[in-house]
Amino acid sequence: MASQLITTWSAYDDAVGHLCARSPATLLIFDEDLSSLKLERPPRIAALARLLAAPDAQKQLTIVVQKTAFVRQYSPQLMQLLRFHQPTLTIIQAPPQLDSLRDSLLIADGRDALVRFDHAQARARLMVDDAEACAPYLRRFAEIVAAGGEPISSMTLGL
Repeated sequence: MASQLITTWSAYDDAVGHLCARSPATLLIFDEDLSSLKLERPPRIAALARLLAAPDAQKQLTIVVQKTAFVRQYSPQLMQLLRFHQPTLTIIQAPPQLDSLRDSLLIADGRDALVRFDHAQARARLMVDDAEACAPYLRRFAEIVAAGGEPISSMTLGL
């Protein structure tokens, strides 16, 4: 059980990479727009693809974003994963009543978490192998999902 305070973007980026590389069975993400997570990087998108391709029936990747433009415009590999792995992968646009939330959550298997306190700053808390410390953040994520939202489709609509 370890907990670490992160204060730089470099350390935050390393922590995101570390949690993705641990190959979790479930990954829960709440973020403003995913831009700071850099999920399109080859090792990260490969880790997400491994999670989604695993035969484990419990696998799940749930992403809730406040703004969808970055995901739609700059995350083609993530959108391709969404196309092939629904409903195991869901990406939801948070409802407007959650627009004032400033934090960011990345929770892996309910025992590892990276919590950024304000999406404009790198200051965050990394918890590794500590289900007890992660429990409040799991509840918070469940509350965010329960607030509703609009699922993002992998299909481009138009004429």
